This record gives sequence, C-alpha cells and structure tokens, in this order.
Amino acid sequence: MSVDIDAIKRKLLIKYPTFGSVIANLEFQASKDIATAGTDGKVLLYNPKFVSGLSDKERTFLFAHEVCHVAFEHIFRSEGKDKQLWNIATDSVINALLKQDGLPMIDGGVDIPEAVNYDAEEMYNKLLEEKKKQQEQQSSQGNQQQQNSQGNQQQQDSQGSQEQQSSQGNQEQQSSQGTQEQQSSQGSQEQQSSQSGQGQQNSQEQTEEQADVGHDTHSLWDKAIEERKKEQQEQAQQKAKKESKKTAKDKEKQDDTEQTEQQTNEFVEKGEKETFKQNKIERRKQLQELSKELAEQSSHEAGTGIQRQGKKLSDIGIATPLIDWRKFLRQAVKYDEEWTRKNARMRNGFFRHKVEEIPIPETEILLDTSGSVSETLLRNFLRECKNILANSKVKVGCFNTEFHGFTELRRVEDIDNMSFPIGGGTDFNVAVEAFSRRVPNKIIFTDGEAPMPEKAVRNVIWVVFGNQQINPRGGKVININGEQLRKLYRYMQEDKSANISR
Repeated sequence: MSVDIDAIKRKLLIKYPTFGSVIANLEFQASKDIATAGTDGKVLLYNPKFVSGLSDKERTFLFAHEVCHVAFEHIFRSEGKDKQLWNIATDSVINALLKQDGLPMIDGGVDIPEAVNYDAEEMYNKLLEEKKKQQEQQSSQGNQQQQNSQGNQQQQDSQGSQEQQSSQGNQEQQSSQGTQEQQSSQGSQEQQSSQSGQGQQNSQEQTEEQADVGHDTHSLWDKAIEERKKEQQEQAQQKAKKESKKTAKDKEKQDDTEQTEQQTNEFVEKGEKETFKQNKIERRKQLQELSKELAEQSSHEAGTGIQRQGKKLSDIGIATPLIDWRKFLRQAVKYDEEWTRKNARMRNGFFRHKVEEIPIPETEILLDTSGSVSETLLRNFLRECKNILANSKVKVGCFNTEFHGFTELRRVEDIDNMSFPIGGGTDFNVAVEAFSRRVPNKIIFTDGEAPMPEKAVRNVIWVVFGNQQINPRGGKVININGEQLRKLYRYMQEDKSANISR
C-alpha cells in the first residue's frame, strides 16, 4: 500500500491551519533506514511500510507529532538539557494534546495523561525535579549503608584493643585478622558501589532506549544540532560579506526567511498549550468561511446552471419511490410546545397552552460515486432523490475518497443537469463528516463496498443497493436488492412532473 503524502498534507493543513507554514516548508521523504518516523527540522523521514500499516487517523497523528517537534523547536531547545528527560517531556506533551484533539495515539508512544496540563519546559522541569529527588533518595540510602559499615569496623577495632591488653601475641594475630577483614570489607564496599553504579547506568540506558521507540525517533536530533551550528557560522560570515552588496531580490528572500523564523519563535513563546488553543480558533474560523463559500457556490450553481467537473448522465428518468419518504421525513418534524396554567385544559398532567409545528428545514443527501458504483446504479440513486425532492428541501453531494460539496436542488430538472465525479475509492469517514449538524435528515445512497466509518453518527439513513450487509454505528440501514429494483422501478417518460408531484 502506497502512502499518499499529498492527501496527508491536506488533512494536516485542514486540522492544523496554525502550522500551515511549517507543513508547507517541511519536506516529507520516505526512508527504509528509519524504523518509524523522525525529523531533523528540515526533512520529515518516515518508513513507508510502518506508515502503510496505520489507520488514517493514526497517520495524521504520526505526522502531526513530527510537525509539532519542528514548530516548537524541540530539536534545538534540547541543548544543555537531559536528553532523555527532554525527549520524554516533548513527546508526552505533544501526544496528550493530539489525543485531546481526537486523534488516537500509536502504540509504543510516551503516554502521560497529566502532560496535557503542561508545556514542554514545564513538563521537563517536573521530570527533572522527580529525577533529582530519586537520586537524593538513592544517595541517602548509600550513605546509610556506609555508616553502618563504619560502625561495624569501629566495633571490631575496639575488640582488638581489649585483646591487646591481655595478650600481645593475640593482638598481632587479631590486628592481622582485623586488617584482612577491613580490606575485605572495603573490597566488598567497592564491589557493591561498582555494581550499584553499573546498575544505575544500565537502568538509565534502558529508560533512554524506551523513550526512543514506538512511533517516533529522536536519533536525528544530535546531527541536526551540529549542522545548524555550522550553518549559523557560515551564514554569519556570508552576511558580513554580502551586506554591502545586497540586492532587492536577496532582501526579499531574507525577509521571507525572517518571517518564517519569527512565526516559529511565536510558537515557542506561546507554548504548546496556547498554540493548540489558537489552532482550534483558527480552524473554527476556517470551517465557517469554507461553509459560507460552499453555500454561496451551491446557490450560484443552482441558479445559473453552472456545472461541476465530472460526468453528466443522460436518461435519468423517474420511478416509483422505493421508500415512503413523506412518512420518513414527517418523523423529523418537531413541535414547539408551551405549557402553562393559563389554559384550563389539562392533558397528561400538564396544562397545554400552545402547539406550533416547525417545518423541516432541509435534507442532505450524499451519493456514493466511487468506481464500484455503475452509471445504472447512480441513476437509481438520482431517481430516488427526485422523489425526496417532492417532500423536502434538498441538498445533494457526492463523495468517493473526497467530499465534493453540496448542491442545492430547487427543481427536478436540477438533478438532470448535474454532473458527477465518477471513479476512485470509497471513504465513509469523509461522508459522515460532511453532514451538517443542524440538518435533521441525513441520507447516504451507496452500494456498501467499503469499511464502515470509525465515527458513530446518529440520524443517518443508509440506503444500500445490492446485497451488502453493512453495520454502521448509529443510524438506520435500508437494504434494496435487485428484485426490488426490477419490481418497483418503472420508467415513466411521459408526464414526469405529474408523477413527481403525487
């Protein structure tokens, strides 16, 4: 399975518009020399085999993780710090914030839930303090052991002095034995100390190893730091030489570089938490502007007859409805009831004052136009859309691996004039995310030839043509088999408008 980097970049730009400049300037490069993924601040390296085995959201998580390392200058802020703790601190903060954004963390990553409350520096200082306390505790235990050993030695010396007074020969013997025991004790202490130090070192190396596995490696950071130092030295020398000979073009290029660096510095100054908050605001604005643009575009296309790119179908025709859509749409009608004691009539324990019916605002329909859907099947979708249009305000959209926008339908003829992006794969995640929350009626026409969406969406009617047994989380499934199609679809080329209006 190949990795569509362009598609990943688009998803990143949509979900994290704040990091747009970083994503655009970062080179994505496949490499079998790296186990998972990593970055040196300029290039994002990834193992294609590892990435292809991830889900769509896990890929977004992985690449967003690396983008954050670059945006927040984690690589170059590691100088002078405990590398192990800095790796853990940065990974834990990024992972916690991405999880909060609804992305599933990849197995093997650093998972510290409380890190969502900290920036990288704050988390690092917390881990550093905990490490110092642990070292102090270990040192205290070592001093206690040493004191106990010295006490035993003093006791032995006292016993030897007493025996010296009684017998000189015995004194020499005891002194010799005491010396041997002392040497043995010291040797034992040194051996214990050596073993303790070696054990501590092995533990630290093991922890460092554990901090650099899973979905992310920091093995490129040291080399990146050295290269940056060399570049800074060279740039400083070249700047001194070229300052007097600078052209307008060079100055413009320098201004762009400085602008990018300034933006990166702003990420660092704001910190991870504040930047993620700002990103949510920017994304909300972006989605609002996009929704407004699509609404204006759909309205314009419906009124002027401008067609979207794609294939236009002929001889769509009409047919007897497969489903009683009026009954189905009626279920979505809401009632606004005001209860008060002003009205003397009591019903069900309440006094009813006013009942007002609120009409259905609209229905959104999504058509599966992937490669598995034939033109004949697509015509069947459209005939059913004509029946729905007779009972509700309708917007129709198409999807395959992408959502191609909604078009508002005002007349039956608008369906005949539509064009469709036919072909490609099927992604139901794209479909369910395209629906508007405020719209009560949501319908998907499909052949069911794709994995079900990860997200559970309520109030969605799945109309499946064929014998596919699908089981989406949330909503309702209506299966239409071939026999039903042959029995119920009767083309009525004469007096189409009369058939639709009944």
